[in-house]
Amino acid sequence: MALVALAGCRQKMPPNIIAPDKMQNILYDIHVADGYISMIAMADSSRKVAAAYYKGVYKKFGIDSAKYAQSMNYYYKHPQDLEKMYKSIAQRLGKQQKAMEKADSIAKSKRKFVPAVK
Repeated sequence: MALVALAGCRQKMPPNIIAPDKMQNILYDIHVADGYISMIAMADSSRKVAAAYYKGVYKKFGIDSAKYAQSMNYYYKHPQDLEKMYKSIAQRLGKQQKAMEKADSIAKSKRKFVPAVK
C-alpha cells in the first residue's frame, strides 16, 4: 500500500517531454559536439559549426530545438532526474576518453623514430 502511495506522488512526465533515456543520449552527443567546437579558435567559425552539429544531433534523434529546449526546461525543474542523467553521461565520457588515450598511446608506440639526415 505504501508503494502505491509513493508512486501516486510522483508526477507523470508530460507527453511532449523527451524521455530520460533518449534525453541522456542527446545530451551525450551535445557534449561531444561541444568538446569539438571548443577546439575551434575562430568565434564565427565555431558558431557556424555549433549550429550545424546541434542540427545534426536533433535530426539524429528526430527532434527540433524547441522540443529540446522545452525538455531541458522540464529537467531543470526536476534536478534529481537531470543529475541521474549527468552521472551516466560523465561515466560514458570518461570511458570514451580512456579508450581514446589508449588508442593514442598505442599509435605513438608504433611510430618509429627516424633521425634527420644532414
